[in-house]
Amino acid sequence: MIQLTSPSTIAFRWLGCLGIAVGVFCFGVNANAHYLWISVDHEQEPNTGTNIYFEESARPGDGHYLDHFLGKSDVWIRTIEDPAPEPIRAKEVNEGELRWMQVGLPKAEEYSVDSYGKFGVYEYGTTKVLLHYYARNLRVKSHDAMHELGYAEQLNLDLVPHNFGNDYEFTLLWKGKPVPDRMVFIRGADGLRKNVKTDAKGKVKLTRPSNGDLTLRSSVEFATPGEENGEAYELVRHNITLVLPAIKS
Repeated sequence: MIQLTSPSTIAFRWLGCLGIAVGVFCFGVNANAHYLWISVDHEQEPNTGTNIYFEESARPGDGHYLDHFLGKSDVWIRTIEDPAPEPIRAKEVNEGELRWMQVGLPKAEEYSVDSYGKFGVYEYGTTKVLLHYYARNLRVKSHDAMHELGYAEQLNLDLVPHNFGNDYEFTLLWKGKPVPDRMVFIRGADGLRKNVKTDAKGKVKLTRPSNGDLTLRSSVEFATPGEENGEAYELVRHNITLVLPAIKS
């Protein structure tokens, strides 16, 4: 039986690292958290497009670990008119010392861009962990569009938003089932910074910010030893980010 590793166990294992249990890379005394992020940009080249980063935040970096995802990661651009498209592969973009992945722009104003990539095995101290990454960028204006595009059923791990008036509700799902007692890290404009555990139904609630983008990230972890490309691991960790861009009127 697959068992979810308890937060207390994770904390014990990674007490020396900041941002424990959410896909953190630890180098000496510094902790640098890398995640898969999606940003849809209508700027000048080479940024114009749907940009996918594996960095500490949703902006270009040196792309040091990008080779783990290039040519191997799936991207879906879902719209109301095309809610179940075939996955596509991103191309590499280089600008000076910056490096990231990119696909085309969504062909609609309301969309969900979803991505999945397997990093492989990474060693934290003496523990080897198989890492999976998921990312979403969801831009919707209406309740109906959020209902239609909010759930990315092609992803094993998902953060599904619902809006109720001035409130958001997010449900952390693993293979369609709610995941309780997992930390969700929420960041937004004007210093918004909340870390909230999912309840018994896998949900967290938030008053909708009046402006700015909203970003969330979370993870699940399983104590299931195995082997990946000939390298043994003890744990499997899945990480997800969700970006809700500000809607400009």
